[in-house]
Amino acid sequence: MKCINLILTILLLNTFCTEAQKHPFDDYFTRELTVEQLNEDLDILKMGLEKIHPSLNQYISEKEFANLFENEGLQVDLDLNVQEAYRKICKIVANVKCQHTIATPPDNLVYRMQKNGKFFPLRVFWEFDPVRAFVIFDFSKEADLSPGTEIFSINGKSIQSIHDELLPFFPSDGNILSNKQSRLQVGVDFQFWYYLLIERPDSFLVELSDNNRQSYTKSFQAVTFKQWTRNYRKYLSQKDPLVREYTDYYSAKEKLNRKEPIRYRYLSDSIALLTVMNFDDSEKFSTVIPEAFSDFNKQNVQNLIIDVRYNGGGNDILGRKLFSYLINQPSTYFDSLYSSTGISDTTFLFNNTDKNRAWFQYTLPLVDSLPDGRFATKPSINEGLLVQQPNKDNFEGNVYILMNGRSASTTAEFLASVHFNKLATFIGEESGGDYHGGNGGDFAKLKLPNSNIHVQIPLTNYVMNSQEKQFYGRGTLPNYPITPSINDFLMMKDPDLEKALMLIEKEKRR
Repeated sequence: MKCINLILTILLLNTFCTEAQKHPFDDYFTRELTVEQLNEDLDILKMGLEKIHPSLNQYISEKEFANLFENEGLQVDLDLNVQEAYRKICKIVANVKCQHTIATPPDNLVYRMQKNGKFFPLRVFWEFDPVRAFVIFDFSKEADLSPGTEIFSINGKSIQSIHDELLPFFPSDGNILSNKQSRLQVGVDFQFWYYLLIERPDSFLVELSDNNRQSYTKSFQAVTFKQWTRNYRKYLSQKDPLVREYTDYYSAKEKLNRKEPIRYRYLSDSIALLTVMNFDDSEKFSTVIPEAFSDFNKQNVQNLIIDVRYNGGGNDILGRKLFSYLINQPSTYFDSLYSSTGISDTTFLFNNTDKNRAWFQYTLPLVDSLPDGRFATKPSINEGLLVQQPNKDNFEGNVYILMNGRSASTTAEFLASVHFNKLATFIGEESGGDYHGGNGGDFAKLKLPNSNIHVQIPLTNYVMNSQEKQFYGRGTLPNYPITPSINDFLMMKDPDLEKALMLIEKEKRR
């Protein structure tokens, strides 16, 4: 039977490949680049990173950086298409080990992809040790797969091989694996990266497991995001009461996260849960956070759980403000903020990025020139460089923080500051940003002229005021590691929150 299934799979896969229509974006991805054109783009990429990136050699030596281009680029002696060039450039950029340095197609093309592209129609939950993938929502036309159906392969590629192929393309700070893995796990990220880096078929032949763990294959048409939304509504109308309970739960949760990304509630008289899903919404933050901490003190809350899972960051001022509610004495946050000496090469900067003279003239008064040629942000410009004072409504009880690999950028800075000031107990996954500081602030968009690939390069290196060398190349590590599982997801359990409540109960019994 296995041989027959394998033969049928190969025949069906060949049929799908043969019958697939030309994809609307193939004109961009299949356009040929000469060796000279590719090497010109790679030369500009190399110069751009060397001149603009504020901490290029934080995790990669000058020799290793040069070898990247020798191995991936400058030794190319055959013409390549844009798709192949994009894969090479993504690998080079990922090896810089900076989560904010990322290569993408041009903005107008990304917009058109989001509007008209056709994507893999199954939303996937990943387990990583060992690597497995499961359907959690079926947004195909049929919309009838049960949650928890395991995916063994897609168009003849095993889930393990898809995982192994994609991860080297993903940037992350240092050696933080949890952040790379989150790029498969969250929302439609997997669909988009599969589309950009592996293939863009009109249909998918997927090997799945049935209820008896027997494998079978099923074909799915690729869907646009508009079709995805329509099919999602269909999936939410399932008649099976168990599936309906599951879909109702996650639909309500997603709506709440969209409507109230910053919120709080009481789990008991002495326990409060504060959810902060972004540091972008200054207006919402400035309303909810002061109200929450004032109320916590009035209600005599003894235990505060702060949930920053899936908080990808935002305005570092807001991260610093939240920090001020947790300290009870003057405390440090940032040590320094640096920009590269290379941004003073305005000829290169203006000719190859989106930065111009007006931007440069605006920026210069905000920084001090250093003897080594770098630029340092003035403390008057970013007050995170000053000693932080406790807020008048600061919380003095026990703090527990829930985090995961998507807790990155500003969120990672907040977590590191809370950690090295010993203000909380950490539960979940390793945070998604460098413990000693990452890169961000403003960004330059480097434009590669022949492939028209854009590379986002951060302009500021944020150095945290931490001295713990054991966290080199890592994020904030949890005191209590929790590995997400498909079983918890299907049972609508939150093991991170359950662990926090267990620790609180244990502390009460002491």
